[in-house]
Amino acid sequence: MSETYHAAKNGRLPYDLGAFDLDGTVLRRDLTITGATVGALRELRERGMRLVVATGRRFEGAREHAERLGFGGEDPVICYGGSMVRRMNGETLLHRTLPRDLSVEVLEWAAGKGLHARVFTDGKIVVSPETPAALRHLSNREPDVEVVESPADWLRNGEEEPTKLVIVDRPDKVPSWLKEAQHTFSGRLHVTRSLPHYVEVGGLEGTKASALEFLCELWGIDPARTLAFGDADNDIDMLEFAGLGVAVGGMDEEVRAAADAVAPPVDEDGVASFIRSLVEKEEY
Repeated sequence: MSETYHAAKNGRLPYDLGAFDLDGTVLRRDLTITGATVGALRELRERGMRLVVATGRRFEGAREHAERLGFGGEDPVICYGGSMVRRMNGETLLHRTLPRDLSVEVLEWAAGKGLHARVFTDGKIVVSPETPAALRHLSNREPDVEVVESPADWLRNGEEEPTKLVIVDRPDKVPSWLKEAQHTFSGRLHVTRSLPHYVEVGGLEGTKASALEFLCELWGIDPARTLAFGDADNDIDMLEFAGLGVAVGGMDEEVRAAADAVAPPVDEDGVASFIRSLVEKEEY
């Protein structure tokens, strides 16, 4: 049975659920999280809000950073860009995968342009041989990364259905093919940029907004009473869905335009300062 939450006149904020992107929002470029950020999330919990991490990262990496933010136990994590919702204890609440034939089409499209591609299944990463862009921006030190000559052939000949796909290129080169990719797979896949060098490909329902909506239904929360923080293109749908969407710095104008408010960038503790102002506003 779902639970319904209502704000009360006891220091609670007019929001019942807060969603936080990781990279570029609460996680700095050097992968540090400030004490002010951890404290700000604690403040929201103490005022009765449920919180969730919403990231493009896979579950294993998302859980590691979520622990540092105070998450644990049955707290859910939105990962793989919204294709999965899994509790910190490992229980899967939602897992959407991509059709194999459509995934093969994407991988062949990327290979035809000489782009580095990554296939994410639950707990495993299969990648194409490294390109100069991939060597600069990625690391294959993870033990569960497998390099294959053709990810498309690997997928075609196997039984896996990917959770998401990723295409990697130099940040200045991504705009030259991103719009083409979005047009080519329009109406079939959700293609979005999560980092300057990183383009994610997921299902049409494999979005952060869709996963957040799933949690709202699970807990009986009105979407108008949600608060979301993000900084990149893959946060746009979540910022638009939330009752209050906050762009943290913002990669570009489109991100800022999707938000209801803009906070300082992560290097200036934007999330913590915004939450502090939100709390002070409710207190006076």
